[in-house]
Amino acid sequence: MMVKLIAHVLVHSGGAFLLIQRSEIKRGQPNVYPTYWDIPGGGVEKGELPRDGALRECVEEAGVRLDRGSLKLLHEDSQLDTSKDTVFTRLVYKAEWVGEKPIIRLDPEEHTHFKWVTMAQALEEEKLVPYLREIFERLRNDL
Repeated sequence: MMVKLIAHVLVHSGGAFLLIQRSEIKRGQPNVYPTYWDIPGGGVEKGELPRDGALRECVEEAGVRLDRGSLKLLHEDSQLDTSKDTVFTRLVYKAEWVGEKPIIRLDPEEHTHFKWVTMAQALEEEKLVPYLREIFERLRNDL
């Protein structure tokens, strides 16, 4: 059995959260949750700490450079995929972007659009990846 670690960053700036829309095709293959809204993230590389993987993915997928110290662990979940004989563990960090919103530069191989949304707008979004909906619902309930 393999273990695959995935790290994401929920970027928050001026009362809004950054969402990026998943492409239909990713590097020539059908994407998982095509056209759904997600946040920057992906697989942690060998020899890389999850926090560093989350920061790298944020730069690669959205062009946003965050300070390592700004990341706060927000969420963890794990799922067993028996078809791949793999346990997928997801860590989601939250980062506050201070100042003017960053310029977003998407990797078109992975994401097609971005938007800044309030928590209410995120929860109204029909095509929000399931783990992210759970996070927003928990955040709303914690207020």
